[in-house]
Amino acid sequence: MLTKQEIHILRQNAKIHKEIFEEIKKILKDWTTAIEVDNLCWELAKKHWVLCGFKWVYGFPNNICISVNDVVVHGRCLPEVVFKDWDLVTFDFWVKDKKFWINTDAAFSVVIGWNDKNPRAAKMIEANIKALEEWIKMARAGNTTWDIWAVIQKVVEQEYWFKIVKELTWHAVWKKLHEKPYIYNYWKAGSGQRLKVWMVLAIEPILWETSWQITDRWDWEIYIKDWSLWCQYEHTILITDWDPEIIV
Repeated sequence: MLTKQEIHILRQNAKIHKEIFEEIKKILKDWTTAIEVDNLCWELAKKHWVLCGFKWVYGFPNNICISVNDVVVHGRCLPEVVFKDWDLVTFDFWVKDKKFWINTDAAFSVVIGWNDKNPRAAKMIEANIKALEEWIKMARAGNTTWDIWAVIQKVVEQEYWFKIVKELTWHAVWKKLHEKPYIYNYWKAGSGQRLKVWMVLAIEPILWETSWQITDRWDWEIYIKDWSLWCQYEHTILITDWDPEIIV
């Protein structure tokens, strides 16, 4: 069971998390580079005396994961990653406090140059946000991941006609970035679990435009096999006795 102090740290992390995301959004434009965003995350984390949690986890070299267009996850901040109007970019960031090593994890997607530059990508973001909102309504102690899969699949596949990722999961988060349970965004036989009070979950519906197949080129980045678009939104939430608390 979480202590009051641990819940307090989660909420403090969340304030920093939100500030960093707002500062990222302020610098996004045509020709912004991934390295600029990476450096910004480092400077803000240093200011608030927290860690950029992705840095060196499993050897990852950057402070933030930035995935552009057909890069699904784990995008590095390479010199050649320069944003252009139309790009669909996902920013996935993790805040870790220095004393207790408690984490919050969150992500958002955005169209560079605003939504009218890429209406298809904007529609994917809309679907992702709605799927996440519907999921959170179901995130109550006693409900199961079976209930949640049905909601996410209905929104994504039946209302918006996009695809759900089949090979990646969301997860619990606490003192490690990825903790059990690992949970799929679609129905998978034998993997249903019941939600319990005080679970801290990093909820992340992952949508693809036309395909659910990925390809691994044996580096950090994982790509969509048919080069179509993808997007992701993620919240850290706390399961309580009543409504779930969106931490960040």
